[in-house]
Amino acid sequence: MQALTASPRDHLTEAEVRALLTGDDVTVSPGLELLDTSNTLVEDISDDLVGGEVARANFADVHGTCSLDLMRELAWGRDRVRPFMVLSNDDTSARFDLGVFVLTTPDSVRGDDDPTYSVTGFDLMHLLQDGPGDTYMVAAGETYLDAVQAVVTAASPGSVALLDGTLQSTVLPESMVWALTPTSPASWMRICNDLLAAINYRGLWADQSGTFRSGPYADPSTRAVEWVFDTTDAATDILGEDRTLTADVWGARNWWRFVRKDMATTPVEGAGIYTVANPSTGRTSIAALGRTVRAAVQFLDAADQASLEAQGDRIVAADQASSREFTISVDPLPIAGHFDVVQLLDAGDDDVCQVSAWTLPLDGSQGRWTLKAVTA
Repeated sequence: MQALTASPRDHLTEAEVRALLTGDDVTVSPGLELLDTSNTLVEDISDDLVGGEVARANFADVHGTCSLDLMRELAWGRDRVRPFMVLSNDDTSARFDLGVFVLTTPDSVRGDDDPTYSVTGFDLMHLLQDGPGDTYMVAAGETYLDAVQAVVTAASPGSVALLDGTLQSTVLPESMVWALTPTSPASWMRICNDLLAAINYRGLWADQSGTFRSGPYADPSTRAVEWVFDTTDAATDILGEDRTLTADVWGARNWWRFVRKDMATTPVEGAGIYTVANPSTGRTSIAALGRTVRAAVQFLDAADQASLEAQGDRIVAADQASSREFTISVDPLPIAGHFDVVQLLDAGDDDVCQVSAWTLPLDGSQGRWTLKAVTA
């Protein structure tokens, strides 16, 4: 999630911002800015914004989308916009930026002197969906993060990528090649994410300012909780009455094997092979199901055995637990971000969850969130 006192709220205290996010007597005002292709402000066009919403689907290729109604024609496909939301009470107000989007071309409006354009926008991951149009290679000895920076620059000149520097010195042990083929030409997005996956970094994503980001993957069950939804606390409860739970163990796996690709020697367990089994933990274990349910063996690009095991653990964490998914309605929470970790205290249960998707209507009405439990 966005930090409570991140710019442009750095003049406020966390308590002041939290009071705006959870208070009852709060006014919501949407806004919209027109940007150039370097994300530099051109003009505030809030007066031309009729309404809309911002949404995020964290498992999609392009995570962020917006649906806007505008009383102004823009250079569709080129111009960028930045929706924002201002929350105000009697004491203070705070602005929350909601992402940078490239707008598609809407249907032409004719016969109306004051047309309204209903347009869809996609965050800047959209710019990485095309590719080099040729075979692309990153040579052995180059660092993974420098290679990702080069791809971002090639795909979207002027874009900024802030990559966690934990593994900034890790180099490719062998060259990686994305061949141009008729059936699966490589996109810039795939090249970036293949490079990041090899060192167990998260797939690339764009934040509320339009900056590309990534860092080492961490099991969501071990990450700090970023927001607590507590239906027992009337002072801070921002959930609506519409809440559902879906729980299912169908298709669960309890045995996994991962093999490192393109090794110079034959892979063996502990040196190129990593096998994980769940004999007795939880409702999907071998003991609980009464049988071993094997996932398909996965061959992974990995810089070394540690990266192979980290990637394997990441896949196991996503597969292992029984599915416990919540759909909830939430008052405006414009600090929502990418794969946020939240705690849900509801109906006597206490679940730590990763957010799969959310919507944020700009008119201040409740949005829909999907959460997946990451702890039993």
